[in-house]
Amino acid sequence: MPIIKKILFPVDFSDSCIGAARYVEALAGRFEAEIMLLHVVGMGEHNLAEDLLPQRQAQLDAFLADELKYFTTQRLCVTGDDPETEIVGAARYWGPDLVTMPTHGLGAFRRLMLGSITAKVLHDLDCPVWTGVHSEAAPLLENIHCRRILCAIDLTEHSQRVLQWAAWLAGECHASLGIVHATAELPAAFNSVNLEKDLAQSVTEQEKSQIQILQTAAGTAGQVFIESGDPAEVVACAARNFDADLLVIGRHGETGIAGYLRQSAYSILRDSPCPVISI
Repeated sequence: MPIIKKILFPVDFSDSCIGAARYVEALAGRFEAEIMLLHVVGMGEHNLAEDLLPQRQAQLDAFLADELKYFTTQRLCVTGDDPETEIVGAARYWGPDLVTMPTHGLGAFRRLMLGSITAKVLHDLDCPVWTGVHSEAAPLLENIHCRRILCAIDLTEHSQRVLQWAAWLAGECHASLGIVHATAELPAAFNSVNLEKDLAQSVTEQEKSQIQILQTAAGTAGQVFIESGDPAEVVACAARNFDADLLVIGRHGETGIAGYLRQSAYSILRDSPCPVISI
């Protein structure tokens, strides 16, 4: 069964990080989870990382101390040239149930977060990862809700696990569940309007049937969205139409993002109007 009792939260003190902290607080409050705040100290312009460590540890100790005072927290400051490597190492050592990190950060983080740091975390870790593109504009804690959860599936063998995880979370949050699937656009060779329409309808019916089998196994009855086109556009459109508070997508630990999401995962993360948890 899924569980969220330990949350790893990489911290870089940016506005995005402060916004993401509100979601961390909301999740930790709902699931009574322990939080590890991790900050990676790199070499400064005129200082060694080891010289900066005491100052940064003090900064981390003070970071949202009042907001998180009712939670069980660890605050770990480490040195390292590659933040992504340290995040992955800390996750493998501590074994969190969820890693939360904004998609963009401060300075070099802003340039690298999606391409390097998030990519490595998503690829190298098996646990769920929460990401948010618009974290700097996060609402106040009391306005953060999880009432509508959208689950994106690609109908591979991994889809059952992703749907079951989303269904579990929806149940814990008493949220409505939606399901979105993007079908491939038909080749240009199908230039007959009737042939294209008939084939598209046949494909859609088959996929609806597959989704129904998955829903039966998961014990869900979510609203289903099936559209052809670019997965990121289809998923983002469905998230807006469903008014989703959270998007759940899947990935394979051994190969990174799976199926149609493999090539489109980062586009989905960038384009999603709401935070994303990848399983």
